[in-house]
Formats: sequence, C-alpha cells, structure tokens
Amino acid sequence: MTITSFSFPTPINFGAGARKLVAAHLLEQGFKRPLIVTDRALGALPVLAEFISHLSGLEVAVFSGVFGNPTCSQVMDGAAAYKAHGADCIIGFGGGAALDVAKVVGLAATHPGDILEYVWDHPQVRPIVNALPYFVAMPTTSGTGSEVGRSSVVSENDTHLKRVVFSPKILARIVFADPELTLGLPAQVTAATGMDALTHNIESYLSPAYHPLCDGIALEGARIAAAALVTAVKDRATCGRAVT
Repeated sequence: MTITSFSFPTPINFGAGARKLVAAHLLEQGFKRPLIVTDRALGALPVLAEFISHLSGLEVAVFSGVFGNPTCSQVMDGAAAYKAHGADCIIGFGGGAALDVAKVVGLAATHPGDILEYVWDHPQVRPIVNALPYFVAMPTTSGTGSEVGRSSVVSENDTHLKRVVFSPKILARIVFADPELTLGLPAQVTAATGMDALTHNIESYLSPAYHPLCDGIALEGARIAAAALVTAVKDRATCGRAVT
C-alpha cells in the first residue's frame, strides 16, 4: 500500500489501507483502550467490523449512538460510554456527524457540566481547561472535512437548534483517511457526500479570505471531484481511473 503523509495543520495519513496503521500508531503512543465513536448505521455494517479486525493488541469498545443531526444528549451518552470503558483515547469513525460527536465526547468526559455549556456563544461559556483524550479521526465519506475542523456542531435536545463548540483544542491529533472505507457506501450517499466535497472546494476558492495554499487545494479538489464523481457513484471500484 502507498500512504501519503502530510499536515494541514493536522497530520494526515492518506491512502488505501491507512486504516491498518491505526493500531500500531496508538500502541506507539502508549494507548490501549480506544472508544470508537460512530453512527448507528455504520455500527451495523461490515465495514466497522472489518476495521476492528485490524486493531489487535487494543481493548476496543464501540459507541454507535450517533444518528440524525447529532444532539447534546448523544455527546453526553458517548462521554458516559468513554468512562464506562475506562478508555484512554477516541477513534472517530464515520461521516461529519459521527466525527463532530467524537470531537467533543472527550471534552464532555473530562470536564464538568453539559456539553452545551461549552458552545462558543453560551452566556457563561465554560473554558476548556483539562487535557483532552487523544483523538484519531477516520472519515468514511468524502464530503464534510470534519476530520480536520476545529468545530463541532451539535443540536439542542428539545429545540434542535444547532450549536457550535469551537476550539483548536478539539482538533484531531492525527487523521487516517482510507479511501477504501468509502467503497461500501450506498450510491446515494456517495453522490451526496461527493457533491458536498465539490461544493466545499468551490466555496473555498470563491471566499474573499484569500490564501494561496487554500486556493491551490480548492482548485485541485474541485478538479478531482468533478472528474471522478459520476464514476464514483456508478462504479466505485474503478473511480480512481476517472482522474488523470
């Protein structure tokens, strides 16, 4: 397998088979009891079981209570699962919703109060003062970019109003982006998240907040997405050949 490693600013390991490097990385860092945070649908699919099969040497627990637009209660349930397992690190596995919850499960597990008290516009917002658990992000879709974002969007339990926890402290410590994880997605999910990726690149390029590195990434990302999207939806096994 060929893995490309780079930072922007989060260290990223990208390539087919990158998921197989997670166990060795965590063990090298001294971690042994990861909690995998994922969504309800992925938790029932073979792709998660296949990933766990590569985590030998680790004592793994799974929290698959993420669904819909994630709510504060899902975060708190994840924090309870983290404590119950005696976890020492977190693996976020999934699309944007699962990764957003995974980012702040560790925050809720190591800080007092409800996660809603840490959203940026809370009138008495609590500071993040304690060290957060080591967090590994593993995206299974191409669209949101949540694995490298410093914000987590969760909804209020009753009103479903979206709130945002925003801090560089919740950034993933490392990303393992394995395109093979996308191959088992339904075609409609591949289409929707692929359009999401294309749109994010277009938005970034059109933003008045100019940055040459971001513009270069946006242009190349838009080119790749536009060239590969139709093929990726129709025949995911050969989508790499659509990009030249």
